[in-house]
Amino acid sequence: MIFTNLELLLRLLIAASLGGIIGYERELKGRDAGIRTHTLVSLGAAIITLTQLEASEWVIEFARANTDLAPIVTTDITRLTAQIVNGIGFLGAGTIIVSQKSVTGLTTAASIWAVASLGIAVGMGYYFMGISSTLIMLVVLRSVKTVFKIERTRQLEVRYVNRNETLRYMEACFKEHQISVVSTDHSITYQEDGSSVCRDLYTLHLPAKFNMMGFIAILGESKNIFEINTLKTALDN
Repeated sequence: MIFTNLELLLRLLIAASLGGIIGYERELKGRDAGIRTHTLVSLGAAIITLTQLEASEWVIEFARANTDLAPIVTTDITRLTAQIVNGIGFLGAGTIIVSQKSVTGLTTAASIWAVASLGIAVGMGYYFMGISSTLIMLVVLRSVKTVFKIERTRQLEVRYVNRNETLRYMEACFKEHQISVVSTDHSITYQEDGSSVCRDLYTLHLPAKFNMMGFIAILGESKNIFEINTLKTALDN
């Protein structure tokens, strides 16, 4: 065995702790994949990595003890860890939600994949790489949007009647609040009584520190608008 029990335990604890730190940040954001998920992903990656290292060492020792079999005995210390990178994609995909042109969970999926990499690094014994990568991940997750002031994008679904009158009202509201309309999807449903209900799906660029709830309240003052839904379209969540 190439590791003492103490060394094995140390690597497993460090891997679990680093994964838990990233999971804690995700849980603060209200994501379903939080502390437990990220901790287990990192721990599992470290377990597989350590198992591969131990198995490879056993094969090497076996070849040394049986020189006649050495030419046909092979080992690959990257085989199991390569499968971690591929397999973790299925777990990450489970955190991505796509609905009505809205995509959420991509950042959490990426953090799960990165946490698996942390587990591999610590399992291999690269403590500095694992710890420094954790700090970099925290900076990316917590500070990048603030530093670069990325413009927010939202989708707004509005159901209403009296199309022409309502469109003029909404356009005036968008202009007054400095909202840029990126794209619009219009549809009309005709009722049995001859009336019609309009549905517009707007993709909007919002100014900094925009109060969406306040804006929805203003739109709702129109007697023609009877339903408003807001959807987050930013991929970084």
